[in-house]
Parts: sequence; structure tokens; C-alpha cells
Amino acid sequence: MVFPLLGLILVGMVALALRYRHLNKKIDNDKEDFYERERRANSTLAKDISNIKYLTVPLDKWPIGQIDDPDIKAIEDRLKALSDKDILNLTHKTNTDLKEEYGVPNFDKMQQVGDNFNDLTVAIVDYANELMLHNMYDEAITVLEYGIVIGTDMSNNYTMLADCYAYKNQPRRIETLRTQAENYEGIMRSSILKHLDELLENNTTETENFDANE
Repeated sequence: MVFPLLGLILVGMVALALRYRHLNKKIDNDKEDFYERERRANSTLAKDISNIKYLTVPLDKWPIGQIDDPDIKAIEDRLKALSDKDILNLTHKTNTDLKEEYGVPNFDKMQQVGDNFNDLTVAIVDYANELMLHNMYDEAITVLEYGIVIGTDMSNNYTMLADCYAYKNQPRRIETLRTQAENYEGIMRSSILKHLDELLENNTTETENFDANE
């Protein structure tokens, strides 16, 4: 019995060693591919970015200046400042992607454009939160829905919007939002879906009244 068992152990060790060798080779190849791609990206000439359609912050559709509250005014000032900047959702693009797509000379510019988007998504959540504290749920919905449209990666944007829909007794909108959240690629995806599912469970009885609340 000892020898067959020893043979199985040796076979397992050989298989494991071959697996490690395969993985290490794959890692080395991936590194080589990355460095080669980065080398090519660093040689990319400037691309024409004059026709890029940047995001527009719809301040005219939001209750800007309607609430006499210093916290809200501070956030509105942030939004106003951002509305004058070039903004684009570059969340899922790496530095190498930016250099390849826009050219090395435009790299710093496009990095800033992406940073502006990140600042906007944070400001949207902050603004909506303040609006909700003032019981302005319709206005908060308008702001948060814009965040979804532009592809925010802020999980709070999804959960807060769902909370607003639940408060307004609009379960069908929560269902639509859940479908959109299926495409969320952040690490909070499961948490978002769980929150939406819980709201749906608590709002199913009001579905028949949905049309009257639209």
C-alpha cells in the first residue's frame, strides 16, 4: 500500500510543479506583452481631440440656488466649477489606454478630464444626499439619474436613487435600475443588487399603485 500511495504523491507533485511552471510562464508572457504595449503607447503621436463631445452638467435642470443652506451652496459651487471644465468618463481606461487613444502629448490633458469626471460623480452623490435631507426627493432623483446616465462608478448613486424610488413608491423604477446595476463593474456590485432586491421585496405590494404615483 505504501508504494502506490507514494506513486500518487509523486504524480501529484509533478502535476503541481508543471502547473506552477505554466502559470509562471503565463505571468512572464503577460509582463512582456504589457511592457511592449507600454513601449508602443509611449511613442504614440498626438491625436486630434478637438471633436470630442465632453459631458455637459445640466445645472438648469437642478435646483441650483433654491435652498439657503451653506452646505448645499458649497456643493453647488463645486458643480458650477465643474460645469466649466472638460469632463469625460474614462473610468475603465488605463494610462496605457489613454496614451494609445489620445497620444502622449494629450496624456496629461485626458488624465485631468478623467479626474474631473471622478470629481463630478462625488459631487452628484453629495448634492443628492443634501437634497434628500431637505425632503426634495424628486430633485434628488433627477440628479442621481444623471449620474447613472453618465456611467458613474459610485455605488451610493445606485442605492440612494433606489431609496428615492422606494420613498416615492415606484418599484418598477427600482426594477429598471436593478437591470442597469447588473452591468456595474465595481466591487460593490453584489452589495448594490442586494440593496435593490431588499427594496423590491418591501415594495412589491405597492406595484399596483405605481402608475398613480408616476
